[in-house]
Amino acid sequence: MMPVLFTWGDISVRSYLVFTLVAISAAVILIRYYEIPYLKARGQCPPNIFKYNGEALLLAIIFTIIGARLGYVITNWSLYSANPINILALWRGGFAFHGALIASLPAAALHAYYRRMPLGKLLDLSIPYIVLAYGIGRLGCFLNGCCYGQVTALPWGMVYPAVDSFVRHPTQLYAFSAALIIFLVLLNINRKNISRYVTPGGLTFAWFLILHGSYRFMVEFFRVSEDLIGPVTPAQVVSFVLILGGTVFLWIWKNRIGGDIHD
Repeated sequence: MMPVLFTWGDISVRSYLVFTLVAISAAVILIRYYEIPYLKARGQCPPNIFKYNGEALLLAIIFTIIGARLGYVITNWSLYSANPINILALWRGGFAFHGALIASLPAAALHAYYRRMPLGKLLDLSIPYIVLAYGIGRLGCFLNGCCYGQVTALPWGMVYPAVDSFVRHPTQLYAFSAALIIFLVLLNINRKNISRYVTPGGLTFAWFLILHGSYRFMVEFFRVSEDLIGPVTPAQVVSFVLILGGTVFLWIWKNRIGGDIHD
């Protein structure tokens, strides 16, 4: 592992912070300078999204960071109860993607309403790149040595020296691989349904809820996590809710909004 990428005088540049910044930057750049111009060139860019995309991205970054940090702190309060000032030490790591999702969705909804942007379409065009950013962030977890897995005898298991000498599942790399696959699937759904941007959006986001929820539910069996009830972890509970919500919305989209999604 390499929690510190390099030092500059008395300053230590941590890998987790660097990869978090790279992840956010990649999502912002790809959405603003690739996806939105791509749609605009084909006459499919939803109303006002091109005009207010910079504002929307800034709000998304702010609420994503706040939500991700609070989500981690709430579920790991024992790490901060003795010295709450450490909550502000973001460079040390400690973010929860589910917290980011929960915090950013209401913010996106309010901004979309205020600027009269279609929320479903805004989520559809941005969610593939958010998933890609999530995967990049997991590489930072890998170098930081956090979010590691259970002990395993599998040949691709790895030792995390900062933890112990046991061979463990590299769950951060599982997450990165899953994120790449989900990113490609969601981008393909967007491309196949590009002409449907004239209809209410949400199809791609619904598939994100199902795919991300399924991946996270499964990877929790290999990851070291605090149990909630028996073998069920808090992340699995949230993942189940995401899968259920995505499935319900997909059914609604297919039967009441979008018609046959295979047309």
